[in-house]
Parts: sequence; structure tokens; C-alpha cells
Amino acid sequence: MASPVNHFSKPPVPGVRAVIFDISGTVVDFGCHGPVAAFVELFARHRVNVSVAEVREPMGAHKRDHIWKLLSDPAIASRWETAHGVVPTRALLDQLCAEFVPLQVEILARHCELIPGAAEVAASLRQAGIKVANTTGFESGMIEHLVRSAEAAGYVPDLWVCSDQVGQGRPAPWMIFHAARHLNVYPLRTFVKVGDTPADIAEGHAAGTWVVAVVASGNEVGCSAEELAAWPAAEREARLDAARRKLAAARPHYLIDTVADLMPVIREISARIDRGEMPSPHGETLPVHVEDRAALPFSH
Repeated sequence: MASPVNHFSKPPVPGVRAVIFDISGTVVDFGCHGPVAAFVELFARHRVNVSVAEVREPMGAHKRDHIWKLLSDPAIASRWETAHGVVPTRALLDQLCAEFVPLQVEILARHCELIPGAAEVAASLRQAGIKVANTTGFESGMIEHLVRSAEAAGYVPDLWVCSDQVGQGRPAPWMIFHAARHLNVYPLRTFVKVGDTPADIAEGHAAGTWVVAVVASGNEVGCSAEELAAWPAAEREARLDAARRKLAAARPHYLIDTVADLMPVIREISARIDRGEMPSPHGETLPVHVEDRAALPFSH
């Protein structure tokens, strides 16, 4: 009689087993301009001016939550009341969300360019047997063109997960849990979340993953690579440093400039996992220094 199969005898895959990326500002759209432009245009159509800084503050949240946070801001609510004679309500939120979806689709189509290194890093991860997925504040219908564009350019993750698929956006961990289930990968302490906003960091901590924050290409700096390169060196570094401080306050485990810098971090996290370390949400934030900064478009 054959011996029963012991499904627990095979040792687990060592180190990092899955990486969950954000989308805008992390793997596409250097500077995270597409979502910003859509929010500014949405409010402008209703004769209410919102600043880029106001729009960027809640970035990373589900787009419905993002719109409500803007409407709930006292200064913006006051502008809305001045323009329309009424304060914003939940009924208004439903109306604006319905308007926002086609507007975001239209604008996002112009902001799909891959951030340098994204395709190569994803390919390296998958070659190493590490699963790759994306979570986002976009709804599924907003990113169909973006997904086709990114994959045609060589960025091909195993899975894309949107807020509407799980019923709630960041900082809730449900998109990461959904990814883990569909990738059939666990435990969560072998996952790495990579994103460019405090909401991304909070999502990773809520799910119990390692967290890497992207600084230079993301929402907190808010410049294209060309714009960043054009700044005088002192002003550029001051802007980068301000973004690092804001992201560090949310306690990611690592800070990097762009996705192109990720692989050394993955190797370090893998070594830490193999030593039995766990991803504490209150751990030290470690900057990663790029060995060849001359490769970065804004380093000259």
C-alpha cells in the first residue's frame, strides 16, 4: 500500500514570494499626473477651482473616497457653496463619481508611459519565481487602456486588482488579500508592497507586508523626470527631501527613488525573511542608496 503524501514536507520558497505594486507614480506616469489632471478638470467643470496640492493630498485612495475627501475639505466646500449656493452632499458625490469615470479614462490614456525600469524589474521578479501584482485606487473600467498599454510596453504582471473588485480601497488591506488569494501565495510576511503615497504604505501595513515607498517618481514630488532634471540641484534635492520626510513619517521599511532601484531591496528583504524577521509597521525606515545615480534622469 502506498504511503500517504505529506503535503507539508516540501520546504517553503525562501524570501520574498510576491510584490504588489501601485500603478500611477510607481510603474507608470512619472510624477503621477493623470489622476491629478482628472480631479482638477472635474471640479473646474463645476466652476470650482482646486489646486494641484489639494488634489494630491488624498492620493492613493479609492477615487470615490478621494472625491469625498476633497468635497469635505472646508476650503473646497466653501468654494463649492459660493459657486452653487449649497454645501456638498452625498447625492452630489454620486453625481461627480458618475462624471469622473469617463473623464479619468480619457485623461489616463495620455499618462500610460512606463517609468524606466518597471518592465525590467517585473521581468526579474518573475524570473526569480516571485509573483507580481498591482493594486490601485482606480476602478476596473478606468484602466483597460492603461493595462493594454503597459503590457504592450513590456510590463506584464500576474494580476491587476482594483478597488471596486473588493468593495473598499486603501488603507484597507482587501486588495492585497484578494491578490494573495488569486496568486495562491502566502504568508503575507513574504509579500512586499511598493507605492508612492502614505495610503500605499498604510495598505501594506494593514495587510502585514513589507513596504517600500517610491519617492522621486511619485505623487509627493509630482514632477515628470524632465521637470525634475530641469530644477537647480539644490531646489531639486530640497523637494526630494521633503517628499522623503513625508513618506518616512508613514513608516515604510525602505525608501527608494524609483522602481528601477527595487531589486537590491528585494534581495535584502529576502535575507531578512530567511532570518525569521517580520515586517513590523513601526520598524526603522531604511533609505537605499543607488550605486549608479548617474543612471537616473534627474541626477546630473
